Amino acid sequence: MKSILSAFICLLFALNVSAQLSINGYPVINPKDITIARDSFGIPHIFAKTDAEVAYGLAWVNAEDAFHITQELIYTGKGYMGRYEGISGAKNDFFVHAIGARKLVEERFDTDLSPEFKKYIDGFVQGLNAYAAAHPDEVKVKKAFPLTSKDIVTCYVVIMSALTYSQNQIGDAVDGKFDTVTVSFPQHRTPSVGSNAFALNSSKMENGNTFLCINPHMGFDGLLSFYEAHLQSEEGLNMEGCMFQGSSSLAMGVNENLGWGMTWNNFDKLDVYKLKINPKNKLQYEFDGEWVELEKRPVWLKVNLAKKGKFVLPVRKMTYWSKYGCTIKSGKSDNYYAIRFPGNMSVRTGEQLYKMSKARNYNEYWDAIRSNAITLFNIVYADKEDNIFYLNHGMFPDRNLNFDWSGMLPGNTSKTLWTKLIPLDSMTRQINPECGYVYNTNNSPLHSTSKECMNDYCVIPRKMIDGRPGDNNRAMRFQELISAKNKFNWNDLHDIKFDIKFSTKGKFAESMQPFFNLDENKYPDLKEAIGILKSWNRISDIHEYAPSLFGLAIKEVFDRHDYDDAQFVLGFDVPEEEWATALRNACDTLKAYYGTIKVEWGTINRNIRGNVDMPLRGFADMLSPVYPKRVPGDKLRFRPGHGDTYTMLVEFGKNGVQRLGALQPAGNSLRTDSKHYNDQIELFSRQALRPLSLKKEDVMKKAERVYNPL
Repeated sequence: MKSILSAFICLLFALNVSAQLSINGYPVINPKDITIARDSFGIPHIFAKTDAEVAYGLAWVNAEDAFHITQELIYTGKGYMGRYEGISGAKNDFFVHAIGARKLVEERFDTDLSPEFKKYIDGFVQGLNAYAAAHPDEVKVKKAFPLTSKDIVTCYVVIMSALTYSQNQIGDAVDGKFDTVTVSFPQHRTPSVGSNAFALNSSKMENGNTFLCINPHMGFDGLLSFYEAHLQSEEGLNMEGCMFQGSSSLAMGVNENLGWGMTWNNFDKLDVYKLKINPKNKLQYEFDGEWVELEKRPVWLKVNLAKKGKFVLPVRKMTYWSKYGCTIKSGKSDNYYAIRFPGNMSVRTGEQLYKMSKARNYNEYWDAIRSNAITLFNIVYADKEDNIFYLNHGMFPDRNLNFDWSGMLPGNTSKTLWTKLIPLDSMTRQINPECGYVYNTNNSPLHSTSKECMNDYCVIPRKMIDGRPGDNNRAMRFQELISAKNKFNWNDLHDIKFDIKFSTKGKFAESMQPFFNLDENKYPDLKEAIGILKSWNRISDIHEYAPSLFGLAIKEVFDRHDYDDAQFVLGFDVPEEEWATALRNACDTLKAYYGTIKVEWGTINRNIRGNVDMPLRGFADMLSPVYPKRVPGDKLRFRPGHGDTYTMLVEFGKNGVQRLGALQPAGNSLRTDSKHYNDQIELFSRQALRPLSLKKEDVMKKAERVYNPL
């Protein structure tokens, strides 16, 4: 009797659900139609009939693991950061309004997005709204919910715009910094974040398979850390990979047929223009000999002035729009500056990722990426048909090369107004090179395979491609290791990925010669330290003494000169005496804390998360990189700020994925009370990948927990 009654109740529920519509007009999803299987490391495997149901599940599990973090992205899309974080958040809301993100989405959502993706994103929104409704105590800004699909698409526009550093340039315009610029200014600095990716075809593999390494380097915590998931529907979606917290689609990973990694590229993706203002009308600017009206775009920013959000102050600000796009009045003069970039020109970022995930072969994958809606990132690709390629991918402005685009541009002529992007088919790339491999380590796009295979295939004028003129340490080491053998197996390539050695070649190695060539006779007080450094094998392992001396000394030098990741490509010039001083200070620091300069690197360099504190190998710009930052409250020890944040290795055979493994540096959950907050640290210390499967039956056999998102 009870079973009959339960079935009747479920039938009534289903009928009721089918009659309802979501906030976006799609049928309300029944969460009982979604199965979530968590494995022993908490990785969610989401199974459902439709893609939209899987998207619902993805939103739910990510909220379970990081809702306190993902809300930052949600409030960004809604323009609610001022309510959430006060003055600092209001600056973010100003940026979102200034770049016209929400306006763009309102104008193009219906016309530019496919019905399939609209249904998918609606499922994702339903999942987020359902989680917020079920966990009201976790919601920081109540008025932000319910969300709409347009909110999520706006988030993508904001992220793509932020990747151009446009928020920095808008801030500089507001602060009046451009008023004193007369010749040139640095439009962006080289980011320390980066990535590795490489692929080998069957000619380079002992077993005749095709191999792919996916290895992005971002934050260890927070919004720009990676979340891993497996998405499988009966509509053709079956992908395992990673994404930023709060995203609706996986950014990189593998499906049954193909996979790809992304690495940061550093092309010039933003321009700043000084408008010529009509002296008789401050709201007119000259364009091709005529006066044109500036469009005023006022905004009321809601600023939370109380910690618990009880007092929200409205603040009116003004932005403008010109033919060049986002336009800002200087905060210190009557000058107006326009900031133009491709990030706020498309609403199709999420859809491109979705289509990439569902691509079944090489041609479908290219069809997906031709959307050209992702601001930047190289792509390294491999598939079961033994195709591999490298592509210098991104939204590259098609500029008039008669102008110097490195500095302030004249904002009074159509000659500086680029309106098109360079087609991806025209970008630098290597497809199935004869040498059998492609790679990128944030190095020059002109160096993506062996020197023998490299050619000028589709090379376009230098000002339109990645601005890195050469190779970093990771590129040098990869070339050394890949050239050491003719054929490789899984273990060989695993070891290449986790290599922690500095090359003795390249610009960085040349720049470090004065440090490693210090003369103990000239600096007798440093004799012991110099001896340790000269005998060092350049491997930054936990039991080595030299990395401790090296790490402290180079951090002092880099901090003093405000160096960044660009120096690993460009090199730098530091005199011998400065290196001697830095080494002396490193010795003094180690002696003060440990009584000796013989301190193992693992004593100083730590992987710390919650109650787990373990020694950590590696250093900046290694194939397994760690970019150290000070442990809060500790004057000596380091912990990773960013670096080797996700690793996936895969082998494709003719029938699809034959071997798959992944690893995170700490854990997949960002909730400090979760057992999956730091349960991969020990694996990471051993570089031991977690074996994975794209087959539902394999997942369900080993699932630790199976449930519905209720």
